[in-house]
Amino acid sequence: MRPLTSLLLVAIRDFKERVMSRAFQFSTGLTILLVIAVIVAPSFFDSVGGVQWTIGTVGEVDPAMVEQVTATAPIADVTVDSTAFDDLAAAETALEDGDVDIVVAPGQIVVNDATDPTLMALVDASLMAAGALDRAATLGLSPGDLADLLTGDYEIRKIGADGTGEASNRAFAFGATVFLFISIITYGQWILIGVIEEKTNRVVEVVLGAVRPHTLLAGKILGIGVLGLAQLIVVGGIALVGLRIQDAFDVPTATAAIALAVFVWFVLGFAFYATAYAAAGSLVSRQEEAQNVAFPMTILLMIGYFVASFSLAGENTVLRIASLLPPFAPMTMPMRMASGEASVWELTLSLTLMVCAVYLLIRLAGKIYSGALLRSGAKVKLRDAWRAAEG
Repeated sequence: MRPLTSLLLVAIRDFKERVMSRAFQFSTGLTILLVIAVIVAPSFFDSVGGVQWTIGTVGEVDPAMVEQVTATAPIADVTVDSTAFDDLAAAETALEDGDVDIVVAPGQIVVNDATDPTLMALVDASLMAAGALDRAATLGLSPGDLADLLTGDYEIRKIGADGTGEASNRAFAFGATVFLFISIITYGQWILIGVIEEKTNRVVEVVLGAVRPHTLLAGKILGIGVLGLAQLIVVGGIALVGLRIQDAFDVPTATAAIALAVFVWFVLGFAFYATAYAAAGSLVSRQEEAQNVAFPMTILLMIGYFVASFSLAGENTVLRIASLLPPFAPMTMPMRMASGEASVWELTLSLTLMVCAVYLLIRLAGKIYSGALLRSGAKVKLRDAWRAAEG
C-alpha cells in the first residue's frame, strides 16, 4: 500500500472515530449552545428590563418639550412617558414616591437624587430649544432663520483610523487567539489520549502490521487536525453570524486578514504541538500519566497565551520576541498582525522558523514515536525510545 494511501486511511479512521463519538458531539453541541446563549442573552435581558422614564408635568408645559425628549430618548435606549398633575405638590409627592423621574412646571425643573443625569440634560436642552423657538417666533424669525443663526460655519473632520481600527482589530485577534489556544490544547489532548488508548488495548500492534509508524503519526495528526479545524470554523462562523445579526459589534477593518492569519497559525501551531503530544503519548501506557507528559506543551502554550493577553494595550519587546519563536508564535503573531505592527521581514522570519520547527519536530517525534509505540509497561525514557528506533 502506498504511503499516501495509508496516511489518508489513518486520517479518515481517526476523523470518523472522533466525529461519531458522543463526547465530541456533546462538546460541539454544548459549545454552540453556549455561544448562542452568550450572544442572545444580553438582548433578552435588555428587552425584559428596558429603562423607562416618566416625566411629570404641571400646568401649561410646552408639549414640544415632551415630544423632543420622547424623540431623543431612544438614543439612550430608553422610552419616555408623561403624566400630568393638577398642582406642583402632587407632582413632587409622585417624584419622592418614584412614580415619576422628573417634574417640569412653568419656570422650573424639579429633580431628586434618583433622577438620571441624562434625563435632566435632555429635558433641559428640550426646554431651551422650545423657548428659543418661541422667542424666535416673537421676533418674527422662522425656524429656518433660527437654525441658520445657531449653526456654526465649520465642519467636523476626523483623521486617522476609523472606529473599527487598531483597538477593535486587536480585540478581535485576541478573541481568536483564545479560541486557538483552547483548540490546540483540546485537540492535542485528543491525540495524546488516542495514542495511549491504542497502546493500552494493543490496537497499534495490528495497525503497525500494515502502516509504518511515521505514516500512522502523520495520519493521526491530519485526521484530528481537520476535525478540529472544521469545528473551529463552524463554531466561529456561528458566533460571527450571530453577533452580526444582533448588531453587537462593528466588524473590524482587518477581519478577513485576521481570520486568514488565525487559519495559518492554527495549522502550523496544531502541527507543532500535535506532533509533540503524539510523541509524548507514545512514551506512556496509562491514562494516569497523560497529564504529566503533556505538562511541558501546556506550559509553552500558556506562556504564549499570557504574553498575548498582557499585550492587549499595545506592542512591547516581549511580544515582539515571542512572535518570532516557534513555540509561542501561534499565540502572539496574530496579535501583531492585527495591529499592523509586524513588518514583512518579521512575519517572513516567524513563518520560516515555524515551518522549519514543525519539520524538525516531526522528524524527531517520528523517531520517538516509532521507538516507543510498541513498548508497554513503565514510562519509556526518551533515550531508550531513540535507540529502539535506530535499532
